[in-house]
Amino acid sequence: MFDISNKKIVDLSIMMDPTDPNHAKETQWIKQRGTIPPAYIPEERIVVEPYIFMADRCMCEWLTMWSHAGTHLEVAIHSYVYGATDIPEKMHYSIGDVPLEDLCGEGYAIDLTFVGKEKKESDPKVIMDRLERLSVSGPQVFPEDIEKWEERNNTHIEKGDIVFLHTRLEIPDIPIIPKETCSYLVRRRRIKAIGTNDHTIIYGGLGHMFLHERRMPVVEMLTNLEKIGNQRAYFIISPLPIKGIGGSPARVLAFVDEIIEDK
Repeated sequence: MFDISNKKIVDLSIMMDPTDPNHAKETQWIKQRGTIPPAYIPEERIVVEPYIFMADRCMCEWLTMWSHAGTHLEVAIHSYVYGATDIPEKMHYSIGDVPLEDLCGEGYAIDLTFVGKEKKESDPKVIMDRLERLSVSGPQVFPEDIEKWEERNNTHIEKGDIVFLHTRLEIPDIPIIPKETCSYLVRRRRIKAIGTNDHTIIYGGLGHMFLHERRMPVVEMLTNLEKIGNQRAYFIISPLPIKGIGGSPARVLAFVDEIIEDK
């Protein structure tokens, strides 16, 4: 049993600040992700409309935001791209359907920086295809890379773990997680949830779909993963409990023995 009573807490969630005039605009996007978007970023924009709730005479707010804003959890129905009717049973799985047991538990934040530094994609056609579709050109992360991380850090991913992946690389040189590796983590290593910080590593399209078809909880836009290091942590993923939606902003916390600070 993992005792969190005396642990330190790392907040893995992006702070969204709609009071900042630069929130959801190019300046913030470039700083975080390194690419140039439209003037407003719909998936980051939050509209706050305050009003007085007369019954209590208190201030309240109407919030209008994308369901995948900031750090968020997404599940199967998000990847069903053929419309809202006649959804296959395996994809009919929304945020409110995820068992609580799948949203908390032990695991690791796996730093795969070495993959991008030690491996290069040599096929120019593959590089151009990835640049055109995903704006990245880094190498693929394969199962042996996961095992190499375990060996280098003298640790082992256990059945039922939560696994968060990240690097210290920048676009366009960030690695890609293909379907093969997603399948390995789900079928062979039997993890129960996965996540990335997105701007330093990204799922390939087929890998992303594979995870959702298996009803795997997928967390995106995590932050502060480097503060966990290679120590075993206890994670809590807390989305809004709403049925019928494929994504929800989430507060994600890690309980650790030590917070690793950059030197």
